[in-house]
Amino acid sequence: ITLDEHRLAAWERHAAVINRLRPLLARFAVSGRDAPNPLTARFMLLHTLSHMLMRQFEAEGGYPAASLTEIIYCSNAPKPMAGILIYTAASDSEGTLGGLVSLGEPAALGRHLQAALASAGLCSADPLCAEHHPWRDGVTLHGAACHACLFAPETSCERGNKYLDRAVLVDTVTAAGAAFFGRGR
Repeated sequence: ITLDEHRLAAWERHAAVINRLRPLLARFAVSGRDAPNPLTARFMLLHTLSHMLMRQFEAEGGYPAASLTEIIYCSNAPKPMAGILIYTAASDSEGTLGGLVSLGEPAALGRHLQAALASAGLCSADPLCAEHHPWRDGVTLHGAACHACLFAPETSCERGNKYLDRAVLVDTVTAAGAAFFGRGR
């Protein structure tokens, strides 16, 4: 799955996006943790979208959470990239490549994307999840994300459930304006 480069570049320059992610990026800078180099709003968006889609494929496609894995393709230069690959990590009876490929067909993918985005707006742990700010507790490297909405099993996430924030995808109960798929975008 790839995102439109022109729309993504315009979203990255939006003041609400910069303001939303500035504290998280500052927290990352002092954490000493391993992360994409450099950590950007683009990466946060792609990583969060990947987790939302993996959760959707798990719910609708019957794939156990640990059987799906992600790869994030993200770069601003020299050639911009903005894509994700979700694939089956296990080659047993938990699912087949053909089944996952069928979920990615344009008509099916559109339906799954809409369902994933609809569920992203409200977490069962809200408002606590949506109010999470890494700069307040100084321990985590994620925004609005938790086990109820975005976290994936360790084997499924290439970044250990860090650098996630539902508010970069959709408006949440406590944040509006920074969402790539927000109103008016």
